Amino acid sequence: MRIGLLHIIVTLLVATTTPLLCSAQGLTEAQQRQRLEQYKRELDRVKGEVEDLKREKSSASRQVAALDREMKMRNDYISEIEAERRSVEADIEAMDRHIDSLTGVLEHNRAMYAEAVRIAHRNYRQHSSTNYLFSASSLHEAARRMAEIEHIAVSREQLATNIIEQRSAIDLERALLDIRHGELDSIYEVLASERRALADSRTEAQRAYNRLSRREKDAINEQRRQQRLHDDAVAELQRLLKGNRVGAGFSRNTRGLNLPIEGGVLTQEGFGATITGKRGDAVRTIHEGIVQDVQYKRLTNRYTIFLGYNEYLVTYTNLGSVSVKKGDVVKKDQVIGTIGNGIDASDKPFIRLAIYDCDSRKALYVSDFFKKL
Repeated sequence: MRIGLLHIIVTLLVATTTPLLCSAQGLTEAQQRQRLEQYKRELDRVKGEVEDLKREKSSASRQVAALDREMKMRNDYISEIEAERRSVEADIEAMDRHIDSLTGVLEHNRAMYAEAVRIAHRNYRQHSSTNYLFSASSLHEAARRMAEIEHIAVSREQLATNIIEQRSAIDLERALLDIRHGELDSIYEVLASERRALADSRTEAQRAYNRLSRREKDAINEQRRQQRLHDDAVAELQRLLKGNRVGAGFSRNTRGLNLPIEGGVLTQEGFGATITGKRGDAVRTIHEGIVQDVQYKRLTNRYTIFLGYNEYLVTYTNLGSVSVKKGDVVKKDQVIGTIGNGIDASDKPFIRLAIYDCDSRKALYVSDFFKKL
């Protein structure tokens, strides 16, 4: 019978209608945005430093060094923006597929509802429902048929409600998609702007470099060479640290650590930090870990210690002496060396601390690990 068939169709349709999947920004995206903001703040600070140096006389070598830092930071910033771009493009692609799926379900439900209305109208004109009801063989059978007719009407109304809700859900999803497209356009604009700025910085650095004396150029080239060697060493040690479990309690969420120099003052500079103290002050490890390497720079007469905490690499630079060797397992707050003879811009002895994540191959903000809970 047509009414019984319609009952089955509508009931199944209502039961299997595809719900809208919620679209929300996850924690990873929020962290990524916070990371980009931190990059931008540090980049602006270094740009300010470059501008200050331009106004000084006899600061060409310092200007080149600052421009080098700016270019490295800008490259990292561009890499982070590229990562966000890929993430947004993936979101847009997923939302497009979701909208297509929802639209398919909506069109199917509309077709089924139109058919249900046509059948209901035909039954009304032909008095099919009345005939179906009064042809019952008993009162019990008549009551069952009445309930069935009412259920079909309710199911048809529910299908109409679902269609309205699905239409609203698709409209909302398309509005969110438009927002994501707008974000993507903004990212493309930022990328283009940062690439232009990077090209300008390279030109400016080359001009400043050309103004240097031969001695200053040699010093800058040696500094760049040492930085490349340091970066290569960090990359290799990060690779070797994969799977290290010594210092397993250390993570991105570690907070409230003691400074490696008692009474020291930490100044965040880019993704590293300068910690000032007195020449000869003890330098202590900030966490339990394993010594990955100890390097001595004959030119500066200073040491660098590479310590592995879990799968994180921490570098201590500008040490005057060391009391550990490669392979040593150190305890938290254990003395590993002393402050060397290098001084910062304020003529204060210091060490340089940097923290790297082996998974992302990225430097982390040192100051985060010393925030008190």
